[in-house]
Amino acid sequence: MDLLLAFGVFLACVAFCMLRAISLSWALLVGFFCFFLVGLHRGNRAADMGKMAWEGVKSALKVLWILLLIGLLTALWRASGTVAFFVRTGVDCITPHTFLLVAFLLPAVFSMAFGSSFGVVGTAGVILMTIARSGGADLVVTAGAVMSGIYVGERLSPASSAAAVTAAVAEVDDRAFRSRMWRDTPIPFVLTLALYGVLARVYPISGVDAGIMDALSSEFHLSWPVIIPAVALLALPWFKMSARGAIAISCVLSALCALFIQHMDPGTLLGACVLGYRAVQPELRDILSGGGLVSMADVVVIVILSCAYSGMFSGTGLLEPVTEKIGGLIDRVGLFTVHILLSFGTCMLFCNQTVGTVLSAQLTREEYRRRGLEPMELAANIGNSTINLAGLVPWAIACSVPLTTMGVGLEALPFAVYLYLLPAWNWILVDGKRKLGRTCR
Repeated sequence: MDLLLAFGVFLACVAFCMLRAISLSWALLVGFFCFFLVGLHRGNRAADMGKMAWEGVKSALKVLWILLLIGLLTALWRASGTVAFFVRTGVDCITPHTFLLVAFLLPAVFSMAFGSSFGVVGTAGVILMTIARSGGADLVVTAGAVMSGIYVGERLSPASSAAAVTAAVAEVDDRAFRSRMWRDTPIPFVLTLALYGVLARVYPISGVDAGIMDALSSEFHLSWPVIIPAVALLALPWFKMSARGAIAISCVLSALCALFIQHMDPGTLLGACVLGYRAVQPELRDILSGGGLVSMADVVVIVILSCAYSGMFSGTGLLEPVTEKIGGLIDRVGLFTVHILLSFGTCMLFCNQTVGTVLSAQLTREEYRRRGLEPMELAANIGNSTINLAGLVPWAIACSVPLTTMGVGLEALPFAVYLYLLPAWNWILVDGKRKLGRTCR
């Protein structure tokens, strides 16, 4: 009863935060104290509970460093002109029958760089929706293509916090995890590309407004060296450099571009690193402004609290009634199917991709050990389910924030085909073949 009461209070706080557009970190903080009290009520000492929570947080310390570096990166890429260069290149590729392909591929390239769906939808997504509105394109289909693109890098990018958290909670090397994600991506990516190729013929754009291009040219010197930070970020991990190292080098290169190519004042650049970049041109302020260390504050708090939950739940055994039933459920419906169910269940309850990732690992880890499966299998199944499927839960921030930013409703989700083609393909690989084999017998 005490655990149900704690969940009730927590879910009420989640609902309040969603209705009032308040950060979910406040609901997570209230929930943490509720579950802390449940642990005390069940005979655990406060000091022991604190140690359990700290053990969970310690597992995320490497991730927190990456998050801070990502905050710097998102500001420096804006200031250096790297983001603007990719926008201009993408817009140059638009023809009436290629617009939807660009609406998928440009955010996909940005997400490989930023590793953040929110950061991409706030830059490339807003620009593409502006072009769609001015050019008479179908806004719902365009938003679906953008939603697909912004999630490509969430599993693959060295700068992805979602990938870093998944690797941390599954206890695998983050570089090895991203390598595994690359193996699982090509077929759903190509299928997505083919579908948008067909839709691009059905839903063409009539024209492109040149106003954004003029504003970009006025704000930045868009010469080829500004892409060097992006090349470094994407290439260095293939030479066995850690994600932190690649992001740090990209940050340094971006700062040099901002200082010596964009001729930005050092004091202004330092302020942008902390508080975020602010565009000079009025047309670009809502599109390119943002980033900086402050932009990651909420994410850092959510990761800390989520990992504290994990340590506390593991130490006190509060989730044992659920974990005891996971094995039987896996036997009945399959391993990846359970991850799909957990993805939707945790994201529906907690409205957050990070919490869903942490709890999915928490609830299934023991079953993987019991069945003799490697930790990488746990990481891969979470990466191929929770990270993308969170974007299909209407009230989860992974879905609601991008849709609100683009100014469209839930009708765009059926066109976000990559979000469900990727889990569907991996369901076939993990559970589908086993079920087909049973049927054939």
